[in-house]
Amino acid sequence: MWGEESPRNGRRGHEVVSSIAGGSSEVVVLDDAVIEAAARAQPGVTNINVTKSTGLHIGPKFVSVTQNVDNTEVVKDLPLPRYLWDIAKSTTKAERLSCAAALIVLVVCVLLIVYFTVIAKRTVDSVVDIAPHEWYITREMWLAPEFFNGARTQKFDPLRLVIIAHTVSPECTLFVNCAAELRNMQGYFRKTYNYDLPYNFLIGNEGRVYEGRGWNVVGAHSLSYNRCSLGIGFIGDYREGLPQYSKVNEKQLERAKMLLDLGVRVGYLHPNYHVLGAKDLVSSESPGTNLYRAIQNWTHYDHYNHYQNKNCEEILEYFQNKTSTVGSTAIKNNTVNNGQD
Repeated sequence: MWGEESPRNGRRGHEVVSSIAGGSSEVVVLDDAVIEAAARAQPGVTNINVTKSTGLHIGPKFVSVTQNVDNTEVVKDLPLPRYLWDIAKSTTKAERLSCAAALIVLVVCVLLIVYFTVIAKRTVDSVVDIAPHEWYITREMWLAPEFFNGARTQKFDPLRLVIIAHTVSPECTLFVNCAAELRNMQGYFRKTYNYDLPYNFLIGNEGRVYEGRGWNVVGAHSLSYNRCSLGIGFIGDYREGLPQYSKVNEKQLERAKMLLDLGVRVGYLHPNYHVLGAKDLVSSESPGTNLYRAIQNWTHYDHYNHYQNKNCEEILEYFQNKTSTVGSTAIKNNTVNNGQD
């Protein structure tokens, strides 16, 4: 049954709902304003997550929910071996083989690093440097192949000029390494230039003297001066401007002086010999910065350029004339002194 309230009451229309149940009746009057206020009071739902439910009652409505459930096993707080085992089970055979190969390569690399940084270094440090002679190594001692060279320096003996150079080759700090380096250099010069080592003697980085062409043999180290000079090559590269360069040590300098003293004793070097760097006579950077600086402090270093712009014959004549002049002056002074007596 529906009815209306008189307009004179100043109220809006209302709806009357009548329900009959079990022979009795009940009338509920719903005001429009009440309904609107109730609707506004309901919370708005924009997103909702539902777990384990087939139906959901939201406000005045029943909402049917369809749920898809994925049964997944969550690995959480597992021991590392179990975790790795589960991962291994989920991979293919090819993937497992690739991982095993990568692991083997990693282990090999680590072992090589350990070997070369620790074990090999200890092995090198523990090697005893044994040589056939304390400091003077002949060609036979470093196993030099025979190579005939008939040119001799006899015309200019005893030699007055010693030229110091460097080999610009790898360093060597053990006799066995230096001997091998000399054979390598000799093979290079024989193959490229068809002659033996260009130096008369070489000085190893460990301080030993190695016989190259030897005494009284013309070298091939300084053009225009080879016939009248003794060439000594220090093994290494002594140019300080390089990222890595050789540093001359006291033992090398000491042994070089011992060699020169020996040359004077056996008569191949003049007692008043002079020492020069290769760069003093020819266009070259040899013997390198720090080696050149070291030889300039030697007593026999030529600070007066006696040999520059002279060939071997001119050098010989120059010193013969100088000797004659000195001798004549000495005789003249002696005569004057005798006359005064």
